[in-house]
Amino acid sequence: MKAETSYRIRLLDGLAQALEKKRYREITLADIAAAARVSRRTFYEHFQNKDDCLLALADHTSKGMMVAVLEASSTTKVWSVLVRDITQAYLFFIESKPHLMRALYIDLAALGESGVQMRRKVAEQFAVFLQKQVEQQRAHDSTLQSLSLLMSMALVAGINELILYELTEKDNGSLMALAPTAEELIHRVAAGQQ
Repeated sequence: MKAETSYRIRLLDGLAQALEKKRYREITLADIAAAARVSRRTFYEHFQNKDDCLLALADHTSKGMMVAVLEASSTTKVWSVLVRDITQAYLFFIESKPHLMRALYIDLAALGESGVQMRRKVAEQFAVFLQKQVEQQRAHDSTLQSLSLLMSMALVAGINELILYELTEKDNGSLMALAPTAEELIHRVAAGQQ
């Protein structure tokens, strides 16, 4: 089982490496297998096809991103510092993997229903995290308003649209430049401001 998991991770890393050199639609199974240093047969033991591998990579990457965001969070931080730290951790993680994140933001959506479901799953994971952060902070800050799941999803979606805009419309721009806007959006919504 350990070797099986190891091969699966190697294949996910192989796809991520291939994305550094080619756009997703140009990547072949041979590219992924070569980068992972495994056979095509091994690829098919773990994934049905390239799109299945991309879906698994999206799930795997979101878990890594959540770890980065959790490491930036703390119940001892005041709200403004917490918002700054988790926003910067989120944006830095994305900015550190530009080719991979471009594929996850753009090519994942092109996979149809399975891609949409994966994007929704990842967005909901971060929305629930944001909801919990607000609830924990409300114990110390009565100016904060509870966030419904839908409102939290809207926040995450809005920030992700800003990221998508930067990834597709701007060249060589830093995603970290979005931090003040994302932070202000979170503050306004959590404070119940229009």
